[in-house]
Amino acid sequence: MKKLMAGALVGFGMLVATATSATAAPAEWYYTGHWYHTAAACEQGYQDMVGGPGSPGVDLPHECRPANGVYELWRMR
Repeated sequence: MKKLMAGALVGFGMLVATATSATAAPAEWYYTGHWYHTAAACEQGYQDMVGGPGSPGVDLPHECRPANGVYELWRMR
């Protein structure tokens, strides 16, 4: 009986541990609506958007994706 109860507790603990991590919202990329003619201008635009070099947001994930001759600024939610 003790083994059954211990197994049930371990199983319930695993269920709770996996359920809480599954409820976290997945990160996703979104287009900011800003585009630039060069990759350097795109990076500068991102820095301007988050407050400049040294600001807390400057290290957040972002991408300057080439598209149709311009660079689109994408950020992570």
